[in-house]
Order: sequence, then structure tokens, then C-alpha cells
Amino acid sequence: MSKISKFFVFALVFLIALNAAYAASFDVTVTPVNDKIVVDEIAEFEVAVQNNLDMEEEFTIKKAGYPFWDMYTKPLQNPITLKVPAQSSVSINLFVDPLYITSVDTYTLDVGVVLHRTGEEKKVPVTIGIKSTEPLIGGYIPTVVTSTSISPEKVDPREPLSVKIVLNNQNVLDYPNLTIKVESNLFKDELNVPLGPREDKTIELTKSLEPMTAPQHDRLIIAVFKEGRMIVSPIVKEFEIKEYSAEEGLPKEQSFLKVRKGIKVVSNNPGYSGVVKLETTPLKNLFMSTSPRADLVKENSKLYLAWQVRLGSDRTMTVYTTENYRPIVVIAVLAMIAIALYFMFRSPIVVRKGIANVGMSEGGISDAKVVVRVKNRSPGRIANIEVLDNVPHIAHVEKELSIGSMQPHAVLKHPKGGLVIRWTIESLEPGDERVLSYRMRSRLAILGEFNLPAATARAKVGDKVIISNSNRVSVGG
Repeated sequence: MSKISKFFVFALVFLIALNAAYAASFDVTVTPVNDKIVVDEIAEFEVAVQNNLDMEEEFTIKKAGYPFWDMYTKPLQNPITLKVPAQSSVSINLFVDPLYITSVDTYTLDVGVVLHRTGEEKKVPVTIGIKSTEPLIGGYIPTVVTSTSISPEKVDPREPLSVKIVLNNQNVLDYPNLTIKVESNLFKDELNVPLGPREDKTIELTKSLEPMTAPQHDRLIIAVFKEGRMIVSPIVKEFEIKEYSAEEGLPKEQSFLKVRKGIKVVSNNPGYSGVVKLETTPLKNLFMSTSPRADLVKENSKLYLAWQVRLGSDRTMTVYTTENYRPIVVIAVLAMIAIALYFMFRSPIVVRKGIANVGMSEGGISDAKVVVRVKNRSPGRIANIEVLDNVPHIAHVEKELSIGSMQPHAVLKHPKGGLVIRWTIESLEPGDERVLSYRMRSRLAILGEFNLPAATARAKVGDKVIISNSNRVSVGG
């Protein structure tokens, strides 16, 4: 045999082997579960896929017969896929729905099964027998194409929920009274509507929900019936109740220099977590109290009162602020009373004592001039004012004549030591002032600082004896 002949023989054997390998990669069998139905029933078949390979493979089952037939699985898959382990078989139930079949007959549909990795496809026949057309109405299968929409799909329970249902009669049947059932976890409704031959009709339904409905995912199910018989398979539309929170200002409670304000926080979520903030100022905050207690936070150079929200059983929380300016008025009134009392009961004589011309000797204080000023600050004349000043025992008094000042009338010894200087002012007119002075000289140089006692003025004003003391004076230091 020539080399060319040997090559063709080898290639032919290789192709036959390769084809046999692919042909045997998987097998499909179909077993009827319910293959004889009436026109409004669903046929069911078990499709088994045998994987003959040494690795797990994924297969796709292709639908056939659309739009006259529909094929699906439970739960729904699109596309319909199946994973089969190596050298194993896996089955799936395939449901076949006759959408537009109007006569008794036997129908065969070729269902394709595709090996995903290689694209290899095998077709298997699925045979359905329509055994009765009893469900037909007037010789027609009742065909009402129905669709629905929800607006909005994320629903605020405080706002109305709008449901739109569109009915399209595909044939000449007249439906004088269709029943549309609308149902979800939150509401149920039933509508009776007529639908004429080949008529399109849109029905709008508005539902009001409980404002405190908790956040959740829900499904709206719509089914259409004629005289108790379902003619449209249930339509399922998913929607969501979303979380919300709101702040509501409560009416002010006002009284004299006091204002109470409230903010009510409401949410449909029992576990809502948030913060309520109210702008304030450092000054206003001095006169403000809060209930419950608020924290002070600063943001963007502004000061806020902040509360962490903790909802009660009614899913609300109320916070209060109270601005109370009554203490200011009380303080102001007390201050005015104190000032009035001060002016009513203060001494009409003012005595001030000072030091001037301090002399130094041997590193210490040797002498100083003491000046005592006596002033009448009352609106009336005061007569016979006696002024006394004490001089420590370490010093003695020298007379000094100063222009505009009165010299002491007497210098007496104090029983406890030291000297007492006395002046007598015959009278002082309102606002007048007398300057009294003397020079005090120390027997020894005084090192450091020493204090001089206060001077005293005494006079009789009306029936009262008025005594006024001056300030104390420190020398040196």
C-alpha cells in the first residue's frame, strides 16, 4: 500500500474515532410526566442528560415552539441550564404551555440540548396531545394579554401607591364581567370590569398604605378570571417599601421670658438610627436646657445641639429645648434693688486716705505725708464732722502747713499706744470736700512695708449717728 493510501486510511480512522468520541459525549432522554392535556393545562416532561465525559459539563436546554408554545422550569431559569458531573446523569422537569392552540391534535416540538463547552447540540422530540378543547370559549381560547406596572417601585408608605393594569383582548370574545384580583402582603382588592372584542383597556388603581408600614420587599400578584375560571396566569410584580424619616416642629409653648420648642422625629423603621441637630450659639446655650439631654457639636464653625435618635414603641421620638431668660430678669431686679438699697443706706460721708512725699533715710522710710479727704456726697448740709486718724507708736506727728488743707485740732495719746489725731469740720455743703493732712516721722528708719489704719469720720445726720471709715494705706514695699 502506498504512503498516500496509508495516510488517507489513518485520517479516515481518526475522523471516525473523533466523531464517535463527540457522538458519545452525552445522551438525552425525555420521559413524559403529563403529555395529554386540554388547551388550558400544562404538559410536563422529565429531561435527563447523561454526561459520558470524565469532567463536569454544563448543558443548555433550548426552548422550542414559541410563540405558540412556552417552555419553562420551576423555579424559573432563563436560560435553562444544567450542570452534570462526570459520568453521571441529571434530570430536570420541563413544563410546556400551549399559548395559542385551538384544535385537538398531537404536536411534536424539537427541544435542543447543547453542550456548553463544545457547542455540540442534540435535539430530542417532545410530543404533546391536546385531548379536548372544552376550555375554549365560543371556539376561541380566551387570550387576554395582561401587563402591570407600579409607580413608584420604591414606595414611601406616606404617599399613594399607583397600580396600572393593561388588558388587551386578542380575539373577538366579549367579556361582560372579568374579575381582576390584586393581592400583596399589604393589601387585597378585587375589580369587576367589562372587556369588549379586541379592546385595549387600562385600569389605574390607587392604594393608600399605613404610613408606619415597615421597610420590606413585597410582591404584587394580579390574576384575571371569567366566571371563576382563571384565563390569565398570575402576573407577579416586585416592589419595595422604603425607609423614611421626618422631623416635625411642634407648636411653641410661650410664657413670660420662657419659650419651649419641640421636634418630633418619625420613622417607619423601628430600628432607625439617626441624629437630630439644632443650631445654637454659646450665648443662647447659657439660657437653654434640653430634654433629653443633648450633646454640643461643632461643624463648619457652627455650634449645634445633637440628639441620638432612639425611637419608642410608636416609632417616634420627641426632643425639647427650653429658653429661659427669667434668671436674667431676676438678677437685674436684684441688682437694681441692691443699688437702690446701697444708695439709700450708704454713708453720706466719704473718707479716703492716702500717702504723699515719702522720705527715705539710711535705706529705710523716715517720714511721709498723710492726707485724709472728707467729702459730703449727700444732698444736704452736714455739720460737726469729727475725723479721727491713728498713728502707730513707732512714729510721731509733725505739724505741716499746706495750702488748702486743715491742720489737726488735737493730737492725743491712744490708750493702747500710738497717737490719735482729731479734726473737727464745722460743716460741709453737698459735694464739698475738705483735705486734712499731717506729716508722720518715724523714730527709726523703717525697712520694708508697714500699714496705716483707716481714718474715721463721725457725724450726726438727723436722728442717726453716721460713721464712715477710710481705706487702709500701705507705706514702702
